[in-house]
Amino acid sequence: MATASGRDAATARPTPVGYLVNRKEGLTGAQGIGYDYVLGSGGLYVQSESAHLTARVLVAPCEVRGLAPVAEKVELAHGPIPARLFELGLCWFEDDPDTERFFAVRWDGRSYRLVVPEQEGTATRLKYRPPAGVVAEFHSHGRSRAFFSATDDRDEQGFRIYGVAGRLDSDRPELSLRVGVYGHFAPVQWSQFDGPNPGLRLVAEDPDPTNPIEGGD
Repeated sequence: MATASGRDAATARPTPVGYLVNRKEGLTGAQGIGYDYVLGSGGLYVQSESAHLTARVLVAPCEVRGLAPVAEKVELAHGPIPARLFELGLCWFEDDPDTERFFAVRWDGRSYRLVVPEQEGTATRLKYRPPAGVVAEFHSHGRSRAFFSATDDRDEQGFRIYGVAGRLDSDRPELSLRVGVYGHFAPVQWSQFDGPNPGLRLVAEDPDPTNPIEGGD
């Protein structure tokens, strides 16, 4: 994750949100404790970093003349989430396509683990207490298509990878993936796992579905 340098960063008091400008000579401004907005030549970005995840995503594209470019990125600190964990969760979803369900993935210090909290689901509603300290969350839409609803947007305000599975009654279920940075979202791809599930169709909800974030600097 890029950091600000110089007098601005050294003397600023810590705040929840930081504001940075990526000039040609480097970043200026003060970083936040939670996340930062970064202005670059391609527009406004938001970035954050935790012990498990680093992400920087574009919030508002525009041309800003005179500034340096900023690159989007999504990186998992402990490596890709094993696809077998997701496959176990997907099988659990498929066991009851008429009920929305939820599971999460947590890093326990040595490996990734599935987390399934107590929950109450129907065909259109799901109630659960979000588990703390997780790297990724997934929920199902049963027989409906895989999409992030307005309710999902309101609920998924943390910093992690989110996924929604749908068409669970079909031969090839759907999955939509995104990274969330405190209410800002960007699509991600299978690079966050150790390989695609050949029986699952990845759905891109990005305005430019040919250009999801793959990771990197």
